[in-house]
Amino acid sequence: MSPTIEKMRETFRDSFMQPECFIGADIEWELMQSDMDCESDKYYCRLSASGFLDCTDWHGPFDSVDEAADHLIDMYGE
Repeated sequence: MSPTIEKMRETFRDSFMQPECFIGADIEWELMQSDMDCESDKYYCRLSASGFLDCTDWHGPFDSVDEAADHLIDMYGE
């Protein structure tokens, strides 16, 4: 696992909201519902509370999952 992913896991370890990173092809419908263009080979991310409706907006597209993780850390990390 990359150092960036480890840092993201540590940043949100005790948080109610947890990071989600997906490739665009896997969440195309969700992105369209958010009025975002979907690039099927790019990465998108957000924070979400599993089992609840709480989540941030989708962010992306990013060229790598590490870029997506860095973005979540920069935007929401303490």
